[in-house]
Amino acid sequence: MNDLSFVQRSELFSYSGTNCIRNDYHFNTCQKCVDICPVGAFDIVRNALKLYSNECIECSACIGSCPTEALSIKHFDPNLYTQEFASLEDKTLSCKKTTNCLGAFDAHHYITMVLNAEESPVCDMTHCESCALNKDKKVENFIREEITKANEFLLACGIENSVETLEEKIEEENPKRALFKAAFSKVKDASTKEDVNPNTLSITTLHQRDPNSHGVPLKFLNLKRAIKNNLTKFATTSHETNFGLFAKKEIIFSSCTNCGDCVQFCPTEALLKTSDKQGINFNVGDCIACGICDHICKTDAIHTTEGIDLVNFAYDRGEELVHYEMVMCHECRCPYPYRGGDPICDRCADYQSDFAHVFTMAKDMK
Repeated sequence: MNDLSFVQRSELFSYSGTNCIRNDYHFNTCQKCVDICPVGAFDIVRNALKLYSNECIECSACIGSCPTEALSIKHFDPNLYTQEFASLEDKTLSCKKTTNCLGAFDAHHYITMVLNAEESPVCDMTHCESCALNKDKKVENFIREEITKANEFLLACGIENSVETLEEKIEEENPKRALFKAAFSKVKDASTKEDVNPNTLSITTLHQRDPNSHGVPLKFLNLKRAIKNNLTKFATTSHETNFGLFAKKEIIFSSCTNCGDCVQFCPTEALLKTSDKQGINFNVGDCIACGICDHICKTDAIHTTEGIDLVNFAYDRGEELVHYEMVMCHECRCPYPYRGGDPICDRCADYQSDFAHVFTMAKDMK
């Protein structure tokens, strides 16, 4: 587990250690895939994620829960399905007919489908309650929560369509015919296994198509494109909440030391130094709300706040969170971000405060 440039695989399922957020930052506590996996195929070992490939049943129920798309399965890519959704004749998302487990999707996928297609996606939930994967209803609850997030966002934006759900089973077809179809499907799959299919492209391959993505998940890139292409459908693009989909940052000027740790550890380069290196810019379109910057800041200067401007998100319009004038400390003669008062850096000020008594002359002591 020391080498982070690895991919763990079962026969069809893959976990990329280079994309996992826990490997970007040792103290990150994300374990969404661990919590949702119905067979316990994931574990946290030395604070890094490990896949037990012999335990994995390749159900794909965990894929949508991963914020950085570190999980993928061969022959089904939720991002490609999302891109092609508008051209599909059947708009029903069903694990029995058209897709893998709906746990492979999240709210970003659902919103993109709604924006790009004239017909709304319909999520077949009729099998979820009795599904063997749905232990403690974790998978079903995740699917419903993501659908709810997507619909709350669409409603707030004034979008007429929404993600629909199918709750009642339709009439079952003849069992003998269903058995024949299943057998035919297996033969067809075997005969086309080696064919080149765009839906078999891996997430890594797709990321290589966009060299400017700097690790931003494809579901974010697809959503940004969908919003840009459909802005005329939005009644409003500015909101006071982030719907659990976005993250807005602020930096407290009086607390920030301009150390750059938040910039250095940001996995998607949502935080960047200004051109003069004396400030920090933020691009909401690249932020995946991982919380690394909030945690790593020694002075608790950076925070996540509510609110989103969708135009800024879609067009990658950055904003300057903080900017300083760099001055020379009159004690150590090193430059530091000046925040007013005597020109002395925090380190020297703390030293004076903590050790001033050591340098008191005997004649001055009472």
